[in-house]
Amino acid sequence: MDDAMDGAMDDPMDGDMELEERLRATAERLDPVPAGLFEEAMLAYALRSLDAELAELTFDSWEELSATRVRGGGRARLLSFAAGEVVVELEVTGRRLVGRVSGGTPAEIVVQRRDGGTPVRADELGRFTTGELAPGPLRLRVSPDRGGPVVTTWILI
Repeated sequence: MDDAMDGAMDDPMDGDMELEERLRATAERLDPVPAGLFEEAMLAYALRSLDAELAELTFDSWEELSATRVRGGGRARLLSFAAGEVVVELEVTGRRLVGRVSGGTPAEIVVQRRDGGTPVRADELGRFTTGELAPGPLRLRVSPDRGGPVVTTWILI
């Protein structure tokens, strides 16, 4: 009788696993994850930084002007990110970044892309600029001379 009870307790789990596999196969057939999206997600996961605090987006001028926004309309996009005492302010003009790290402190900055990073140095007043950047998603890893590193959320230029 114990053998019969063991078999009965295993059946619901086996049924659940079988149902899950059937649902997974159906979803994969009817609505597959685009290959590019899966690759982007894996790259984004690989680029995460557990040793840096995530700087939250606190201001985006596109959100403020969303009703009148037209991409490429010649207006600069203004962004602010904050993590603890560190605030990173950005102006995106075309594909160029001009920014400032709060506190007027020098900092090492890396513009991170899925295919690598471009180092930039903030001066003694916390100011920095980049050259022309390729379009696509990017984030900044900011390492002030004083304090720990922070990483902004991803933005699209």
